[in-house]
Amino acid sequence: MAAAREALAAYGHAIRLRPDYAEAYNNRGNVRSNLGQFEDALADYDRAIQLKPELVDAYINRSHAEAALQQYDGALEDLGSAIRLAPDSLIAFLNRGLLMAELGRYEDAIADLDRAVGLEPAFVKTYYIRGCIRATLKRGREAIADFERVIGLDPECAEAYNSRGAALAESGQYEAAAADYGQAIRLKPEYAAAYNNRGIAQAKLGRHGSAIDDFDEAIRLEPERPEPYYNRGHARERRGEYEEAIADYDQAILRKADDVEAIRNRAIVKAILGRTAEARAEINTVMEIAAKGR
Repeated sequence: MAAAREALAAYGHAIRLRPDYAEAYNNRGNVRSNLGQFEDALADYDRAIQLKPELVDAYINRSHAEAALQQYDGALEDLGSAIRLAPDSLIAFLNRGLLMAELGRYEDAIADLDRAVGLEPAFVKTYYIRGCIRATLKRGREAIADFERVIGLDPECAEAYNSRGAALAESGQYEAAAADYGQAIRLKPEYAAAYNNRGIAQAKLGRHGSAIDDFDEAIRLEPERPEPYYNRGHARERRGEYEEAIADYDQAILRKADDVEAIRNRAIVKAILGRTAEARAEINTVMEIAAKGR
């Protein structure tokens, strides 16, 4: 915070000395944006662009502040302006692709990321983002190809192994997925999501004991996430450990009160144990949640 205050003071001084210094306004806007002062940042970017309409960075930076304020039309317009001024701007295409994806305009996002790849074929981040979008669109083969390109360029990228594992699991290739999750964990031993994902793959392969070990570790690393509790409960249910399964579903529901799957599964286990009144109450809760979601 002290460094930010010093930077603001320095840019303010530069502006007082040279009121027409567009770059100083742009840089002060960046400091304000990093501090979450987006309205003030916009004012600085506006002034920078007024003074120097060809300052590409100011359009890109202003788009970030606008997106943070949910002014998406303005953000897209600014990124379009940046691209018109600098058709070879990797960052402008990358940022517009990210914003398009955030807005659910996935095909437009992919088109922008394709352009970014053409501009800088060795830029790892572009392939990773495009792979994630393709995975969202259930284009598993294309997503896997993107993650493989990331791994080829950066073999130490744990996130790429984890994401490729998810794409492989989506296509039913659970052994290969488990191997990728394992590699992600070797590269990043505190990677809770990779443990959770490997646990899911292990469970799909019928290795419920190994799955529980992975869920244990995911919970140790991120004890407030509901998913590993739910997944461990499901694995314990499959092993006939019904009381332990209920305890895990309890923990999942404690962290996510409207977790319909956890409530439904807990009802099933309670019914198996002969606790029919409780099971019936759980099913009623599921129906109430479903009715609210309509």
